[in-house]
Amino acid sequence: MLRKPLIGLTCSLVEDRCQLPTAYTDAIAAAGGLPVVIPPLTDLAEVTACRHRFDGFIIIGGNDIAASRYGLDHHPEMTTLPPRRENWEFALVSELLGHSRQPLLGICLGCQIINVAAGGSLYRHLPEDLPNAGEHRRLHPPAENVHPVRVVADSSLAAILGVTELSCNSSHHQAVNAVAPGFSALAWAEDGVIEAIGPTSPDGRFLLGLQWHPERIHQQPPHDRIFTALVENC
Repeated sequence: MLRKPLIGLTCSLVEDRCQLPTAYTDAIAAAGGLPVVIPPLTDLAEVTACRHRFDGFIIIGGNDIAASRYGLDHHPEMTTLPPRRENWEFALVSELLGHSRQPLLGICLGCQIINVAAGGSLYRHLPEDLPNAGEHRRLHPPAENVHPVRVVADSSLAAILGVTELSCNSSHHQAVNAVAPGFSALAWAEDGVIEAIGPTSPDGRFLLGLQWHPERIHQQPPHDRIFTALVENC
């Protein structure tokens, strides 16, 4: 029996507890991977040990990155991450971007961390920064806020999904503004909000940031193909 790839997932930090929605673990398990939670450690040097331990990584969703990370002041509508989690995830992503070819998927906040860690920036609050943008927040859980997304036709994301147009769910009030050097936008909502980023010059590595939450709709093709591709690339 073949060993299932170990997929390390970051987690939320609520007071003294690590938390991870089971939607993430269910999506990985359905794709044939073995999900493992990575707690935010205080010794940031341990990211190197993490890099060597896991076959692939997912940076999950969550609250907001400190705006100082991309040169702006705090916005009153922002709810920032606990510093322990933010410091750990930036250290981990920087390690994976700089010293690894392991598959890396960033979801919602995870997409934003990849972009900022690589030198990009964010819109702090879409209703103010892009007043003509549609509603991207999930205002009435468990109902999803769904909208169309257009994918670049010849992109790695289109190759994974097998389509260039799909319906995606939204649960965010921030989004990628300036795309990081070495990365390109791979998908947009109808209002122009960037929905996915990836390397400008793909070299065969699975490296993807998605602004939507495919784990919550992974039973709906083609969203399941994202997790299948992640596991297959491990």
